[in-house]
Amino acid sequence: MDSNDLVEVDLQFDKNKKCLDRWMENLPEEAHSLPLNCLAIPGSHDSLSSSLTPHSDIAPDEPDLYNSLFIRATSCLSKRIIYNWSCTQAYDCKQQLEAGIRYFDLRVAKRPDDGLLYIVHGLYGTETKSILETMHEFLDTHSKEVILLDFQHLYEMNHFDHHKLLHQLMEILGAMLCPYVADLTEFTLSWLWERGFQVIVFYRDPVAQYHPFLWPAESIPNPWPNTRSIKNLLAFLTGYERKREAGKFFVSQSVLTPNLLYIMRNLLGNLRSVLVNESNKQLLKWLEDKHPGPHGLNIIICDFIDYNDCAIPQTIVNLNHKSPIMSNNQLQKSRYEVI
Repeated sequence: MDSNDLVEVDLQFDKNKKCLDRWMENLPEEAHSLPLNCLAIPGSHDSLSSSLTPHSDIAPDEPDLYNSLFIRATSCLSKRIIYNWSCTQAYDCKQQLEAGIRYFDLRVAKRPDDGLLYIVHGLYGTETKSILETMHEFLDTHSKEVILLDFQHLYEMNHFDHHKLLHQLMEILGAMLCPYVADLTEFTLSWLWERGFQVIVFYRDPVAQYHPFLWPAESIPNPWPNTRSIKNLLAFLTGYERKREAGKFFVSQSVLTPNLLYIMRNLLGNLRSVLVNESNKQLLKWLEDKHPGPHGLNIIICDFIDYNDCAIPQTIVNLNHKSPIMSNNQLQKSRYEVI
């Protein structure tokens, strides 16, 4: 469809980020009946890394760092450097929810000293239980918002630890958890609202097959660009956008990944100042002519979602107001009313 044929749906949508806490509820009515994998959904990369501190203990998700005697011998300096390049978000869980983030990229590990489960990314962050409680509190007062939790990596966890995490999910989120649905054709916001489901949990471990509320990794492809080049990143995103698998969710990772040599060359810098500010600037430009749908975007994640006063989640949400699918539905409705 030519861009000139797109019908802008005027809902007097306030572009201030404050309205993002209820953006799903405030979508055009036509969007409520679109499959969730055909909506543009803002997400965050390493979502809860804002809970890291320069004094946090080194986590097992980076074995070379975790097992390095040199790193442990230079603990204070090393932790500061790790923090500078591992912290990918400034907003905490509640702030991200209020800023419209609906997809959360979660990495979890068990601490050997207390046996509890924590968010990790190079360093240990906050406990998973407190994060889930924050999410429940938000959803309880925002009954038409739906979140997607993607447990991407699970470290140092045995069967008992998985059971502990799943128990937290069931105990805290309970009836909000949506069971796995293989056919997404009718998997819409309206369908979810009718049933009171607000949480979709993707669990990238074989244990998922034994629990009806866990969605398998195959249902949400999430390719990693693994580059430090903005040009290569945007080419990667464009390439995958054109070959999305039908009937699945899809995550576009707009993230740059520094390797150890790159970090050594920029020891006095950090992820945000050296890589993210410019990549997020270019992401905003890249999004200008994009649209959601089966041959368009679905979930888009980035680092530091607060960039430019939350311009990225705002832009992603606004894409839903010019969806070709929704616009076509409105055109057909208008023609019918004229006849």
